[in-house]
Amino acid sequence: MSEITVIGAGLSGLVAAYRLSADHRVTVLEAGTRPGGCLKQTTLGGAVPIGLDTGAEASLNRRPETRGLAAELGLEAVFPSTAHSSQVLNGGALHPIPKRTIMGVPAEAAEVESLIGSEAAQRLAAETITPPIDGDDVSLGDFLADRLGAAIVDSLVDPLLGGVYAGRCRDLSLAQAVPALLPAAVEGTSVLELVAELLAARQARTAAPATGSSGSGTGSSGSGTGSSGSTSAEPVFMSFEGGINRLIPALCEAIEAGGGTIRLGAGVTGIQRHDRTWTVNGDGFALESDGLVVATPAHVTARLLAEAAPEAASILADVPYASTALVAALVDQGGTELQGSGFLVPASEGTFIKASTFVSNKWPWTRAHIRPGTALVRMSIGRFGDDPAGWPAASDEEIIDRAFADWRAITSRPSARILAADVQRWDSALPQYTPGHGSRIAAVDASIAAVDGLELAGSAFDGVGIPACISRAEAVATRLRALGDGPCASGAGD
Repeated sequence: MSEITVIGAGLSGLVAAYRLSADHRVTVLEAGTRPGGCLKQTTLGGAVPIGLDTGAEASLNRRPETRGLAAELGLEAVFPSTAHSSQVLNGGALHPIPKRTIMGVPAEAAEVESLIGSEAAQRLAAETITPPIDGDDVSLGDFLADRLGAAIVDSLVDPLLGGVYAGRCRDLSLAQAVPALLPAAVEGTSVLELVAELLAARQARTAAPATGSSGSGTGSSGSGTGSSGSTSAEPVFMSFEGGINRLIPALCEAIEAGGGTIRLGAGVTGIQRHDRTWTVNGDGFALESDGLVVATPAHVTARLLAEAAPEAASILADVPYASTALVAALVDQGGTELQGSGFLVPASEGTFIKASTFVSNKWPWTRAHIRPGTALVRMSIGRFGDDPAGWPAASDEEIIDRAFADWRAITSRPSARILAADVQRWDSALPQYTPGHGSRIAAVDASIAAVDGLELAGSAFDGVGIPACISRAEAVATRLRALGDGPCASGAGD
């Protein structure tokens, strides 16, 4: 049995620690005062004691990672309502999000004409076939705008991707964000024809008897909005009563039951490699171990690896991040029940908020925890590239006021009022997968492979979604399990 140190108690670090704790003595070091990273809950000051998510609110159910982990941890999945779907704001009015698309890209212009208008639909239908791209990646937004026109990109693709990355699709990698469409760019073939093929394959899977998760990992099999628009018997998304954040206490309990230790308020100041041993230094401790997992944001990982893996550190230091905020609120609806599961807002609409989820419509379990006439809602703020002097400089009260003013205007509910609200700021929390991201991460992994006993995990590597983070963390743990009995003693040099 070897000593393993895990730096970072977000989802990735905890999954790696959980998998390793069966075979090794594991210590998790977390600089903050709580575990969980971007999985967090609020009770709205006690108004909703069971809690609701103030970070990620769901996981893809069509991939097996979260389902499998939840089953091991004894968590029972819940699924979104099939009675509600999502909308998108365009020209100041809400429109249904077209269902037959691949991340907002249709096979037929008629699918989106009511949203983007007849002229833009004609431009989309007359796809411009551009030459094969030079290399293996390109800007998603620029590529689609060149092929299909700017309207579909700005009105639908951008807000859909903004909900995943808090980024702007012209800054995002086609290969990473919507890899299903990459062949059209690499081969110089039709996007519309490729989308038609993908939609036909999706329809065939939907019509076939359920045989488990497709595990495609492309992120393109649904609308990406939380809408249940598919008629498949298998739900697209999953969560738990109390929110997807319930993964965190379950993982912590399992790690500690396996003999692992989780130390909060244990910020790491540096790491060194001596022969076969890693030394992790922090304020008041020096922890030695045979293996090391660094599961922190890329910019933090870069600082920690500056000495041990300078090439990887240099690449990771350049991964950009977005900051966002989320307002969770219990709302008096003003006499009329909300319809739908929420809405997205393109940047071109000029609003303060970029999206809202009608939590108590989308997740039926929440209804039992609020009184009639009220609703739980989430309002999202912030995109990559926002001015730091803008919303980030505002007080929590100002953020709530401005977000709710937008929400009332968009939903046409001037008499709605907030009964309880909470603001969660996520500073530099969401990595941006810019063009070439995959190649850069491959270079990082190749560099790290030459350093015995070191592994990296987190949302900056193989995907920002929960299944991708779990998959990476489990692969990391599998490689580190090969460590034999190490030379380290059992504790830290406090």
